[in-house]
Amino acid sequence: MIELDTPENEAKIDRLYAFMSVDADGKNGIIAHVMPNLGSTPLVTGSRRVALKMIPMAEAVAKLTGKKIILYVFERSQSYDLWQSDT
Repeated sequence: MIELDTPENEAKIDRLYAFMSVDADGKNGIIAHVMPNLGSTPLVTGSRRVALKMIPMAEAVAKLTGKKIILYVFERSQSYDLWQSDT
């Protein structure tokens, strides 16, 4: 049996920030980046501050893959673009 340490939630998440790639045909998918001591980690967070700090990682993925990367903000009933890579 695997036991995980699950700490108490820190706050209510009203927004979810997710970096997603966009293919030429318009399909998207959540991207991941290799983080020290964590390995491949999806670039998704409930914190705007953390999401903005993830932009350099998303830019690295864009350069490596040649795909456009967009930081989407999901709210309970709507979503909108917050950032887009140049690629």
